Amino acid sequence: MKYNYYVKSSFGCGNIQALQTIKEINSLSSLSLLSGDTITFNFTKFGENNPFNVLVLASFLKDFRGKYPDNKFKLIPKGNNDFLSHLGFYHMIGADFGKEIGEAKSSSNYIPITELNLKGYFYNYIDKLSDDFANLLNFDNKLGKFISYAFVETIRNVYEHSGTKKVYVCAQKWQKFNLVEIAIIDNGCGIASCLKKRFTNKSNKELLYLSLMPGITAGSNHKFRGRDDIWRNSGYGLYALRKLSILYKGSFLLCSGDYALRYNNNGVEEFDTVFPGTAIAIRIKTNTNNNFDALLQEVIKDGEKEAKERKNTIKTASKKSRGANL
Repeated sequence: MKYNYYVKSSFGCGNIQALQTIKEINSLSSLSLLSGDTITFNFTKFGENNPFNVLVLASFLKDFRGKYPDNKFKLIPKGNNDFLSHLGFYHMIGADFGKEIGEAKSSSNYIPITELNLKGYFYNYIDKLSDDFANLLNFDNKLGKFISYAFVETIRNVYEHSGTKKVYVCAQKWQKFNLVEIAIIDNGCGIASCLKKRFTNKSNKELLYLSLMPGITAGSNHKFRGRDDIWRNSGYGLYALRKLSILYKGSFLLCSGDYALRYNNNGVEEFDTVFPGTAIAIRIKTNTNNNFDALLQEVIKDGEKEAKERKNTIKTASKKSRGANL
């Protein structure tokens, strides 16, 4: 038996298309695949590349192939030298086509698929790593601060909670739209699994919402170092990024397990999906003239006020979530 699946994407709704696509690919398993069956993933109809859909699709396809080692997988690329091959997309799936991950060089318009292995004492190098990512995209200091903060808070969540030390990042800047998107994914335990240890009576969807509330964390990462530790886990990072993304006229997309949430000026949208780890996409407009430091302090202040009115929350944000440097 042969199955041919066209993987599609477009600029405007590519991230949401990716969530639907991985559901459809996952449903192939219901076809009672037999040993030796051939599955072809065809990318000739793949449109615009978005960092989030690139990472989510590649990660999911790699995982899907691993679940069916006795099946044959074929890949038809978009082109002989397409952007996906340049980014390292096909190699991330496990195909020997195009550039390997880390081979392509970043430019002021994009950061290709980059694999990070968070070894050793992560806190010694995360600030420099995040600043380097922000600098690659060639933003001014105010916008660069936000981009760096976003990388710090998302990557540290992987390090502290996911159960894995491997994370993938990718970014794209669209000059003509004054728009930038950064995406971060991991294949760890997922948010629901992590938070369920503390909030046992919540559904997976409720836990996803809860993870974006101020003062919510799976547990302290520095139980014996005191409340003044700059890296104390306080549960304000993702909350702040959600709020800031909207203030920068953009959106915040969080996907983990069976659900995804996308926040923007119109509110929040819910999507069903099947991503085994956690994936985040942050889109912001680059032509805003926001003072990042002032906005962050406003957001944290509002978050602490909200946390004081809720149970089972940490009432004060850590210095790092406030934007403090080492």
